[in-house]
Amino acid sequence: MNGPIAQLVALACHANARIRRIAPASRFFADNSTCRFCDSIVFVRERRGWLGRSRMEQVAPDPDAWFHRLAASGARSVRIAYERSESTTIPDRMSAGFVGGGGHWHLEASDDNGREAWLGDWHVWSQQAPDGRIWRVRYRGIDASSTPALAAPSLPAARQALLDALQRIEAFAHANDTAGFVESFELARRRLEGSAGDAAFHRDLAPPGLLPSAAAEVLDAAQSAWVFGGMGSWNDQSFDGAAGVEYEAASEQLFNTTIEAICAATNAAADA
Repeated sequence: MNGPIAQLVALACHANARIRRIAPASRFFADNSTCRFCDSIVFVRERRGWLGRSRMEQVAPDPDAWFHRLAASGARSVRIAYERSESTTIPDRMSAGFVGGGGHWHLEASDDNGREAWLGDWHVWSQQAPDGRIWRVRYRGIDASSTPALAAPSLPAARQALLDALQRIEAFAHANDTAGFVESFELARRRLEGSAGDAAFHRDLAPPGLLPSAAAEVLDAAQSAWVFGGMGSWNDQSFDGAAGVEYEAASEQLFNTTIEAICAATNAAADA
């Protein structure tokens, strides 16, 4: 999974840990691996002022303060959700390698008063930032009470669907000599089956003990299964004839099942 998605997953998991009073092992910002290249991560909400004017009010200066605010206000859970883009010219799978592309992700916090969605915005503030922290991230809170409640497949169903997709695309990669990608798909499948030795790059998406093992395996697998980038990625290929048809179908299946698996695994922290 890419950086913004990984950060959403980590924020949701660590928020649920705080709500459930599981003490963090360290600060989320800037110690969590999903913050590695972030200079700041703030949470804001629009406020109406005199004469109908609006302004952005800071709710929390960093994720740790946001977690504390959620727990103190009686939040019940935090989930992640995905919505497809409305683009008719480029599918989400193909735009996923660009900032802001690949559909729309958000966090959703629930309490006794309703639901609030948090939309992330990443922008580069300096290419020469110290320690490579070139990104400044802002999460904007909006009322989500009038929108339908989130619906996602169960974790077992999402896990099986991802495994089916990985087996299909791994077979295609073997048959069509797609150098480098066979290993990614094989590793994702093995992680899903619990037979991979090493953990994925982001080893701190959730605090220890928060997620069931099946959910942790899915999130590990999703990191290897996410091959949807720009130049040099799985998207940057083409095949003729029947191979081209299978490439498109298998790629769409993997993209869709990976997204559903990420949501189901992450939201297992809210369901616990």
